[in-house]
Amino acid sequence: MPYWFVKKEPGGTDDYDMRNSVFRRQIDRFLVVALLAGAASGVWGQDSAAAGDPVMFRYGYREGEQYRIVGVNRQQLFVDGERRGESEILTRIRLRVGVPGDRDGASGAPISAEYRVSEESRDTDQPFSVDRDYSVEIWQDARGRQTVPDGSFVPQVRDVPVFPEDPVAPGDTWSAAAAEVYDFRDGLGIDEPVVVPVEVSYEYLGPREFEGRTYDAIHIRYALFYRPAPGRPEAEHIRVITARFDQDLLWNRRAGRAHYYEESYNLFMQTSDGSRLEYRGEADGRVVGAPELDRAEVQREIEDAIARDAIADTSVRSDEEGVTIALENIQFAPDSAELLESETAKLEWLGRLLQDYPDRDLLISGHTAMAGTASGRQELSEERAASVGQWLIEHGVRDRSQLMYRGFGARRPLGDNNTVEGRSRNRRVEITILEN
Repeated sequence: MPYWFVKKEPGGTDDYDMRNSVFRRQIDRFLVVALLAGAASGVWGQDSAAAGDPVMFRYGYREGEQYRIVGVNRQQLFVDGERRGESEILTRIRLRVGVPGDRDGASGAPISAEYRVSEESRDTDQPFSVDRDYSVEIWQDARGRQTVPDGSFVPQVRDVPVFPEDPVAPGDTWSAAAAEVYDFRDGLGIDEPVVVPVEVSYEYLGPREFEGRTYDAIHIRYALFYRPAPGRPEAEHIRVITARFDQDLLWNRRAGRAHYYEESYNLFMQTSDGSRLEYRGEADGRVVGAPELDRAEVQREIEDAIARDAIADTSVRSDEEGVTIALENIQFAPDSAELLESETAKLEWLGRLLQDYPDRDLLISGHTAMAGTASGRQELSEERAASVGQWLIEHGVRDRSQLMYRGFGARRPLGDNNTVEGRSRNRRVEITILEN
């Protein structure tokens, strides 16, 4: 088995560390099969019509509109027919619509997208850690066709859905070309995305009720077969990839965008040494409105709360990512992520404060002073950020899907590591109220 596909946990157990699976990095893209474009749509879509009437499906665009996508992918891995592990992949995408216009004779708009992807084992209540970030700006027309910069690894599924020129009635079907995009930079060292064309089949199922509202239901399915051509960089490692995808999409006709989807998939790959990898999964995702955060006002409110409640070693700042509360000199047991009892009051204060912004996702960042090894500092910073995130989840401040964590080790100091005061400031955990 090539080391770059699956790697055993230390200790020789049969559980596989999905975080080190290069091919696994592609599976998270199922979360955004139909939502990337729809999430950036505007408000001029067609009004609701009577059941059975033909519908002209089109995307709409409004300059400056923002949305976010939240999706969860629950996945199983089988190696040579033996089940090797389960994982849960959380993807958040923040999108902003640019100035609508025309390109190549079609109306559309530029869309900026920022991806944040994480993965954890199944059956856990631990917060998600940030695995990687992507960003891209695409052009998308009113039917859903996309123009993506050369060399971009996202979107990982392109031109889904694409709508026909004419209206469709319930039961009508159509098909359109699309593409899957694979990222083999890690392990294989292939610097360019591997783009696999696919043909996607659609069927309009008619109006459906969901969470008290009526949407248009569209069934989406396609199969993939890819055998690398001789001379292709990936041909040295991969013999064949096959897959099937089955999805139900709910379309918000009035808004001109997707609202929700759920999907099942099965993906099989045979490697050059004959090993067989299979991924089975189910995913769902939805579009969530994300009005701009009044960062200046939120920062002022938090500054007032810090002063009013006399919260020591705590500061606040804002930037494009959101508003960040820095808990400086936060106390853990030595060389561990175990929060000391003395920090309970500060965390309770933080929890009450964050409840004032319930619709905003949180990013928890851990930092250390300059002590020990770089790898040790990195690990400790991640563990301490996770510990604070876990406290917030356990105390009902946020749902698990609303929170991610990451660590920076000692790479972003606030103070001088050569002084006691500086090191104290650098031992901190930061909580960012995100500009969703």
